[in-house]
Amino acid sequence: MKLYYRGVLCQTGSYRVMGENKPALFYISSPNQETMLDAGFTEIHYGLWLKLLSDAEYREILDAIEDEPESSDLLKRHL
Repeated sequence: MKLYYRGVLCQTGSYRVMGENKPALFYISSPNQETMLDAGFTEIHYGLWLKLLSDAEYREILDAIEDEPESSDLLKRHL
């Protein structure tokens, strides 16, 4: 699902870390690089920017999705 997280358009998914799948947000675009870095995105591999989510951040996103299940432009209110 595509959503806005702290001003950054990203895609939800998971990323495998040390043999375990972790919830993650994959970078799509942002107004500028500062916004992306402030939101916590890092370059895992060349050209692959993502943010691994903590349990609290993951729960916050799931709660927002449950609040607005029909919206495709979900979290425009910027988590």
